[in-house]
Amino acid sequence: MTKIWKMGISPDNFISDTQDLTNEELGVYFRLLCYAWKKEAYLPNNIERLQRIGQGCDLKIIKYLLEQFFKKDERGYYCKAQKEEFDWVVEKSGKATESANRRWNKTQSESTSERNANYSHSYNHNKIIKFKEKQFDEIWSKLKVKRGAKSKALKAYIKLYGKKDMPENDFIIEKFNAKCDSVTEKIFIPHFSTWLNEQMWTEELITENKTSNDNFGIAIRDPYRNLTFWKKGRRMPQDFDGDIIKKYKEGEISDEAMEKLNITV
Repeated sequence: MTKIWKMGISPDNFISDTQDLTNEELGVYFRLLCYAWKKEAYLPNNIERLQRIGQGCDLKIIKYLLEQFFKKDERGYYCKAQKEEFDWVVEKSGKATESANRRWNKTQSESTSERNANYSHSYNHNKIIKFKEKQFDEIWSKLKVKRGAKSKALKAYIKLYGKKDMPENDFIIEKFNAKCDSVTEKIFIPHFSTWLNEQMWTEELITENKTSNDNFGIAIRDPYRNLTFWKKGRRMPQDFDGDIIKKYKEGEISDEAMEKLNITV
């Protein structure tokens, strides 16, 4: 098992993401992060075990923290931002070890500090920033309309990255391009930096398509337009529980997705 002893935390993001937690919830959340860091950024898929890690805290606290800050796959629960940082540290630590070994073979007179690869959190942070820049470049290249300065948009993306309410990259691309398609004049398309800062992916778009005369030219809202996201356990602020429940009863949404949506039938 790979062990990385330094766990980096961005104070600004950590404080802003945990403002609504009680002191007990905050303590349990930090314990879970520390435990996951020593286990390759994964928590066990065992609620009782997680409750013991949280020092016997209320089960409701564990469930709430998992829902708000963690995702789940076949290995267990993981925090997206923490796992990405861990993967970067592991990759760079391996390369650092190889480099240190090569220097050692060249000369036995090097000092211990020169032989060992000591990567500080600040170094890891810079590498993570480069990773985020690469992610942003992929998004930028797929936008139908590139409004505003790319540098400002990148700054907005980095600021938003890793927060619990940030959607996946594909979702960002799809929603912004949908905004572009919803207007006929490019001047009405917001700068991408503004779109990110104001979280405009939650906006309900009004298309300019003509409807039948029976509707007096008013576009009819499709209540199931976000079905693909409901299936993944995600929803938009303008979605109604009744629409989601209907699709669940029709067998199009799984029990697991309904649990993530926090909707009880």
